[in-house]
Amino acid sequence: MRVALKIAYDGRSFYGHQRQPDRRTVEGECIAALRSARLIRDPKEAFFRSASRTDRGVSAIGNVIAFDVSLEPEAVLGAFNDKARDVWAWAVASVPDGFHPRHALERWYRYYLFEDIPVDFLRKAAAVFVGVHDFQSFTKEEPLGELALDEIDVTSSEGAILIDVRARSFRRGMVRRIVAGMAAAAREEVALDDLRRALAGTRRDFGSVPPEPLILMDVSYDFPFRVVLKPKVADEWREREADSLLRVQLFRLARAAAVPTA
Repeated sequence: MRVALKIAYDGRSFYGHQRQPDRRTVEGECIAALRSARLIRDPKEAFFRSASRTDRGVSAIGNVIAFDVSLEPEAVLGAFNDKARDVWAWAVASVPDGFHPRHALERWYRYYLFEDIPVDFLRKAAAVFVGVHDFQSFTKEEPLGELALDEIDVTSSEGAILIDVRARSFRRGMVRRIVAGMAAAAREEVALDDLRRALAGTRRDFGSVPPEPLILMDVSYDFPFRVVLKPKVADEWREREADSLLRVQLFRLARAAAVPTA
């Protein structure tokens, strides 16, 4: 049976997401927990996969891992949480054998911008990015053709500006570089036409904002997850996450997200 778990973590606790032999990473911790719980032996044999490989410092509420296992889904979630450190599974789904978590319908990232910038100006800059564009000026990856960005919402909340970015897929560092370009335009350091030219293929570096205020909020599929967030897990989560605004917000958002999602 293949099982998918929605997981949350504070990215500052890890050296990125992807497995590395000499660094503590999110994938490495997930695999260690699954092995310790005797849920899997070999990640290759179990077809262990992640939906999104978040950069170092980036946190998540709704990232997804999937793997083959013999236990029932809810038992898998409990066993994982008993062994994992600084990663929490809060929802679970039984998925078809051919399921790969990277094949999602949508990924939703949220960036917390702690800067006094006019929200209206940010919204004008955000509108430039929506649609199908050449995002090579906004990623470190090699050219891979055009990409569709579905939506960017800009709102104010609790002393921060929230920038919500949604697309089927993203490239490495893309959200942070988009936010940097938006902020530069809102400060009138660059013109909106500079952003448009970059999205049309003219190479330009607008910089990148820090990774710590970025959260992967959710990864969506065409099936629901069953939420299993036990009170003990929630209490431990709150205690661990209470040392900064970002961590408190991470917990609150995860609790708010504790409803079946499609």
